[in-house]
Amino acid sequence: PLLVDPNARIQSENFNPSISFEDYKPQINWMPRLAFSFPISDDANFFAHYDVLVQRPPSSTIATALDYFDFEQDAPRNNPNLRPEKTVDYEVGFRQVVSKTSAIKIAIYYKELRDMIQSRTFRYVATVNSYDSFDNLDFGTVKGFTFQYDLRRTGNISANLNYTLQFADGTGSDSQSNESLNRRNNIRNLIPLNFDERHRFTASIDYRYDDKSGPELFGKKILSNFGVNLQAITVSGRPYSARTTPTRFGSTQLVGTLNGARLPWNFTLNLRIDKEFRINNSLGLNV
Repeated sequence: PLLVDPNARIQSENFNPSISFEDYKPQINWMPRLAFSFPISDDANFFAHYDVLVQRPPSSTIATALDYFDFEQDAPRNNPNLRPEKTVDYEVGFRQVVSKTSAIKIAIYYKELRDMIQSRTFRYVATVNSYDSFDNLDFGTVKGFTFQYDLRRTGNISANLNYTLQFADGTGSDSQSNESLNRRNNIRNLIPLNFDERHRFTASIDYRYDDKSGPELFGKKILSNFGVNLQAITVSGRPYSARTTPTRFGSTQLVGTLNGARLPWNFTLNLRIDKEFRINNSLGLNV
């Protein structure tokens, strides 16, 4: 407003908001979702899907007149005019029955991340020279391959085995991941995203007796409704930016590139042992 009227300051009691503010224009987003399934034979099936998913900006959108009251102060400003973030997802796959109780699934997928929020420096602005805000600058791609083996309960055992190979690259992992770089210029470089996991192995094995099976002791089935479930997850290390010296405050020299180093592999093991006790026909207890 200072360009229109030097006396039209937001701090003034006579300030007219219509000079510099406008209402947000509602946006209409189409989100088509298509899925196809083609039986190749009685034991095999080909499938594919295409999805467009949109969500309203998850951060950096709320702004009030108070944020602009002291606009000349050096602080990042939210942008209430951000566009929604969009994900376009493609997947094709194949299912095949291996036996009467087991099957495999092979699929490849590709995701496009568009209009992701990232910090931005607006330069050559009258009266304030420049200021930091947010814009829909970032984009990324996630490509992957999955292999899955399912075993329905056969005897006492059921199992699910899954392997995923993934490549996740983009220009920013969150809304402030490139804050210092963008103050120099609005540069967009593809780097591994923070959630990039190259390899993931998941195994879930369940061994269980029903109410009519299990070993007997003194004429009673002591392990009826007893089960053990084991879940194992192995994930390769996620990327991070290595530094010459680890510090809590400030920064040290970067080793290699942004997100150019990898954390160690991560292994998680979950074990559940439970037994169900029947008190009467309508009441039970699981321990």
